[in-house]
Amino acid sequence: MINKILSSLYSWILMVVLVITVITANSFYVVDTLDELSALEAKLFSTNRIISAVNKLHVVLLRAESGQRGYLLTGDEAYLMEYTETLNTFSSVAEEVEVSAFASDTPEQTDRISELLVLTKQKINSMVEIVELARSDQRAQAIDLLLSDRGLLLYNQFERIFEEVDSSERDIQGTHLASLMKLRRDSVNTLIISSATTLLLIITIFLLLKVNARENEKHQSDLEGINEELEAKIAARTQELSVYSDELARSNRELEDFAFVASHDLQEPLRKIRAFGNRIESGYGDVIDERGKDFLARMLNAAERMSMLISDLLSFSRVSTRGKDFVDVELNAIFSGVLSDLEIAIEEKSAQVNVEDMPGIRGDKSQLEQLFLNLISNALKFQPADVAPVIDIACNELTSDEQSTLLKSDEYQWIKITVTDNGIGFEQSFAEKIFAPFQRLHGRSEYKGTGIGLAVCRRIVERHNGTIAATSEPGKGAKFDIILPLDSEPFGSDNENGESSHDA
Repeated sequence: MINKILSSLYSWILMVVLVITVITANSFYVVDTLDELSALEAKLFSTNRIISAVNKLHVVLLRAESGQRGYLLTGDEAYLMEYTETLNTFSSVAEEVEVSAFASDTPEQTDRISELLVLTKQKINSMVEIVELARSDQRAQAIDLLLSDRGLLLYNQFERIFEEVDSSERDIQGTHLASLMKLRRDSVNTLIISSATTLLLIITIFLLLKVNARENEKHQSDLEGINEELEAKIAARTQELSVYSDELARSNRELEDFAFVASHDLQEPLRKIRAFGNRIESGYGDVIDERGKDFLARMLNAAERMSMLISDLLSFSRVSTRGKDFVDVELNAIFSGVLSDLEIAIEEKSAQVNVEDMPGIRGDKSQLEQLFLNLISNALKFQPADVAPVIDIACNELTSDEQSTLLKSDEYQWIKITVTDNGIGFEQSFAEKIFAPFQRLHGRSEYKGTGIGLAVCRRIVERHNGTIAATSEPGKGAKFDIILPLDSEPFGSDNENGESSHDA
């Protein structure tokens, strides 16, 4: 039952659509949350602006009245300086109050602010009238006006409306703050749940890919067993073997095409998650508590790792489907270019790379560069911290025993390229496991990577009709033997010309 599900292209398409749907829904939720946060922020800004403006107006009125009373009671012109300076700022403060009134959430509040400005102007005009009487030697009349009930009544009316405006805006402010806190809690919880769901779906997809890869390996093993049995009956069973080979090639091409489409389609929604996550982190970090920031950081880190996995999966699928025609390639030039690309890493680790003289072969130049770039990069990476890397790259002819184990051994001339390092090594029991996709022998915190580099190496070598094998011991470095023909054509080119010419 599981095998039928895995072999069904529609099942894979359904899984990919499900992942894309979840990621898209998460993206729309993030956008909606950002819009709500922006709206609440604008409302809070307007409320704060109104509170600040009316408070400034209140202070102007009190300072002006204080200067007026001081001058009338003492006759000291110094009080008029503060009085005059305060009146000079009245116009700008009144304009700020008028502008802020337009942003009020309620029409009643706008009416109160307008009434407050009218009372303020009346109070200011009253103070100006009293001061001008005093300055024109009519102090007794000015004192009478000051002691009359008119100024007190104006201020009492102003004080009552001021308190109504301030109280109303603070109530509105409290409501907005409560809404903001609720939105923050809801958005963090929903984001955590949706991110966990998305991650779980993506992990499920890759686990199924891994199971499918194992199924393909099993099919390959079965095919090799059949080939051994057919050696004595090769003439009679040629057609049956051809059917098996064609079916396997077709299955591999479908899987590679699916991996390419899935990787390409998953990148776009993943970029949106990272982009919106970064916006929340940079724009709203001050309203998210430490736990929310931790969850957001974990989400962004997981999205980054997922992007790396998808890119590496795409590279893995392109080895066979996007390979170029074979041309004459100078291996000396290949190694020169690779060492030039790795120059900074070599200098940082004080590494020593020794390369023997190499022959020219027929092959895919870009894939050969990638093959040796991956191998030398691994040799530089998997090193003890206190040991300078030493990498030896040698070229030798095959022995008769080695050549006898190769398919088409008599059709080509062969060479063996050996890459040896003094790194951390590994148990020989893992020599095959390291060439499988997404297989890692060390934790991500120790050595970065996705575990697909050596799988790409094996596919490149196999496309060149060669073999790659590893031998190692823990703490004693590793040796990779790459056996390649000097003058071959891409593996399976005879079968693919009529069926998959677009893959080239």
